[in-house]
Amino acid sequence: MLKFDWNALFVLINLIVFFLLMKKFLFGRIAKVLEQRREMLDSEFKKASETNAEADKKLADYESKIAGYEAEGDKIISDARDSAKVEYEKIIQRAESDADSMKEKAREQIRIDTLNARKASREEIASLAIEAAEKVVASSVDAKTDSAIFDDFLNEGSVDE
Repeated sequence: MLKFDWNALFVLINLIVFFLLMKKFLFGRIAKVLEQRREMLDSEFKKASETNAEADKKLADYESKIAGYEAEGDKIISDARDSAKVEYEKIIQRAESDADSMKEKAREQIRIDTLNARKASREEIASLAIEAAEKVVASSVDAKTDSAIFDDFLNEGSVDE
């Protein structure tokens, strides 16, 4: 026959009572703590995703600003190059103008020096002619006559110009 063990029945009843007590007092609190923990994790994940979204937005803003600054830098460099080119052209034009005026002044000075040299050579020729005429005539001509001959010679030379 079968023997019934009362100890096993008491152990079983104790386990059931212990389970029911734990369910009433402990499992509810553990479930509540686990639910709070899950809600906290969900909120942390939500905050993290919001933070990532903000970071992505700021990154996009910074990248667009950097692109804008790069474009602005390129524009400044381009404007500086254009300005330098204009200034270069002005300097070249001014140098050419200065060179042209210097050439013109030099031509004018050459013309004046040529006229002065011609005048000096005519005076020298006139003096030599008077000396030669005195030697030919073998007489001394007075200063008034010398001056008149000299002036006539110079006036003839200025008409030739």
